[in-house]
Amino acid sequence: MTPEQTTDSSSQIYDNNGQYTRKGILRYERIFGEGYISTGGHETTLYLCSKLEGRLLPGARVLDVGCGIGGAMFYLAKDHGSKVTGIDLAPMMITIAQERAAELKDGTNATFLLGDIMEIPANETFDIVWSRDALMHVADKTGLFSRLYDLLAPGGKLVITDYAKGIGAGSPEFQAYVASTGYNLLDPASYGKLLEAAGFVDVVVEDATDKFLDIMKRESDRLAANPEAFVKEFSEQDLNYLRDRWAMKDGFCKAGDMKWGIFQATKSR
Repeated sequence: MTPEQTTDSSSQIYDNNGQYTRKGILRYERIFGEGYISTGGHETTLYLCSKLEGRLLPGARVLDVGCGIGGAMFYLAKDHGSKVTGIDLAPMMITIAQERAAELKDGTNATFLLGDIMEIPANETFDIVWSRDALMHVADKTGLFSRLYDLLAPGGKLVITDYAKGIGAGSPEFQAYVASTGYNLLDPASYGKLLEAAGFVDVVVEDATDKFLDIMKRESDRLAANPEAFVKEFSEQDLNYLRDRWAMKDGFCKAGDMKWGIFQATKSR
């Protein structure tokens, strides 16, 4: 993969119904944590690192699918010496990640690409493929997991966090939420079976919904601790949006409609 590679124009204007404009991204960063647009911020990064069983050696090749603004990849590059590549469909995500990479000026070995993981040519494989709360945007999970399998080197490991759902369609409110976001959700067990069908071995499925609820509570508490500063930077409307969004997801999880999964899988040598 090379930095100038992109996909068609539909990918280049992708902003998930306005969520991923610059303002929308920075608004999310304030609740998720610096550098992150995904649940648990750096806490979840450390949790996933703990599952990589000594694989994060200097020079390890890591691909982040749906990399957002690059927080996890900057950490892996700076603290573990990984050679990291992040790819995202949202142009503003990549713009911000590249801006921050330029600001580092410390030789951090990070490359960020705008494109669709299903379409962008790849001329290398990776020791680790990593994804945080991004694959719910992809409808063709079978094709996606086959693609990720091909991108892994023999013996390589896949780690994923992703939004998921309970068994059944869920409440009308949850169905409306899924429709409005364009998410494509599976229950955790079905997600794991599709990974196995793609050829992965040692698949581990963790229903981490309780962890998700704990994290969202802490994120909401941080937001509530200094609402004035948030409103000064953004707006009262933005504050209410995040409060309402987190309360809604909390309700969906407690009703069993929404889940959060953590998945591990390995490509055989």
